[in-house]
Amino acid sequence: MRKRFLSLAVIFVLPFAVAACGNYNIADENAPPQTVEEDPFAGAQEDGDLGFLSHGEANPARADDQSVLPYEYHGGEFVLDYQFVSEGKLDSIGFLLFLDGKPQAYRVNDTGAEYEYLHCFRTSEKHEENFSFVFTPDTGKKGDTLNMTVVSVTRPDFQPDMKETSSYGWYHQSFERVLKLHFNEDAPENDSIDGESITAFRDVSISEEKVTSSFIENELVKAGWNGVTMDTLDNSVYWTLDYDGEVVYDNINLTGKDTLTVRYTLCGTPGARYGISFFLNHKPISFEGAGSCDVTLSKGNVWVIEATIDTAKLDGFNTFYATAVAADENSLTSKTGSILLYKED
Repeated sequence: MRKRFLSLAVIFVLPFAVAACGNYNIADENAPPQTVEEDPFAGAQEDGDLGFLSHGEANPARADDQSVLPYEYHGGEFVLDYQFVSEGKLDSIGFLLFLDGKPQAYRVNDTGAEYEYLHCFRTSEKHEENFSFVFTPDTGKKGDTLNMTVVSVTRPDFQPDMKETSSYGWYHQSFERVLKLHFNEDAPENDSIDGESITAFRDVSISEEKVTSSFIENELVKAGWNGVTMDTLDNSVYWTLDYDGEVVYDNINLTGKDTLTVRYTLCGTPGARYGISFFLNHKPISFEGAGSCDVTLSKGNVWVIEATIDTAKLDGFNTFYATAVAADENSLTSKTGSILLYKED
């Protein structure tokens, strides 16, 4: 099977199927592994499928070939009518919205509610929901046609309690639907409404470095990417994420730790453009004055982002993960596995 950038829980991996308007994203068997020893879903797997989820645009304008036409932005707030269908033991579904690879705050329906970066819907055994994303674009110039990416997150309200569970197992799995937004007017420069972001990073370093055989044989392999060579590196996109030099799939006890160093890398298909974001409790962490870092991959190079988390700014339990959202239509989007950052009482 061809290497895939996106790691998803689908029926080939465990009893959980997902779809996006008929577009299935299949997890590769060589994708970075997830620990399943304390998977909260484990007890339910014997009963069959854990659930099914599909999501996509509602009643879009279509071309003669039935492809979805770009949406049109004419200034002010934009409304994207959307829908999802779920079945089974999912309990809740959340959505992240990205514009040109950057996290986009929104509110659900025209209610006057505060903007947020992830809205969580409670679901039943069989559930259908029609709603609207309402947002003011925070990027885009007249004449641009940008990716508008909706990323679902399964059971976003779940968090390990370090008593019955200590890892996320297969919760917080994701897949995306990509649409296009054409700008007939510039996005507002100063009047955008933002959701709440988190200030937790310091000493941020962003650099592009040469890919070495040591990086491939050590960092990529340690992250679960097997069989990658300098020759095959151009055929897909690969990421790594470590914490104080270690790959972590479950949790980190921050008790007694003043700092935690995060190192994220992204490399692969030349020309692929991504927005890289880090999230704490489903809110983007601001760094370098923004909520994401824009990178374009180049042949033989790897992007490296290193940052220090000041643990004094974190209380209780916190969910942490990173996303690399494609800003062009020929690349896949990725969400890393969620981990728990916690302090003992």
